[in-house]
Amino acid sequence: MSRKAVIIRSKDKYIDKVYEPPLRIGRGIWSESVEKPGMTMSFVVIPPGARNQRHYHIHCDAGMHILKGRLKVLLGPDYELKEGIAEEGDFVFIPKGTIHGLINLSDTEPAEMVSCYGGVGHKNEAGTVPVEPPLEK
Repeated sequence: MSRKAVIIRSKDKYIDKVYEPPLRIGRGIWSESVEKPGMTMSFVVIPPGARNQRHYHIHCDAGMHILKGRLKVLLGPDYELKEGIAEEGDFVFIPKGTIHGLINLSDTEPAEMVSCYGGVGHKNEAGTVPVEPPLEK
């Protein structure tokens, strides 16, 4: 049996507020919406001034396309932390095993991006490992 093409409507995406608080992750393509997808794709809203808990993924690369706003991208462990700025239209590639996190540089506007995990069909398959304590909500 072959898999089928699917259109996932914006209103039908699953809004995940628990996986990387305070980010709002609208899961579109994943194993809950597509049969054996081999990737995940989500629309992510980062509230004004917000950041996520730095982490890495054991089983997958991650990709991001910044749609709106400016994000500080934190890469690497504390002892060799690197920072970069990603702006509207930029793409960010994070190889598996690379510690990373994001900070919305605006105190008034949310940032928006599309994120993708390659080679896994569900967030639980990514093998996400936090490297700092949970952030206050």
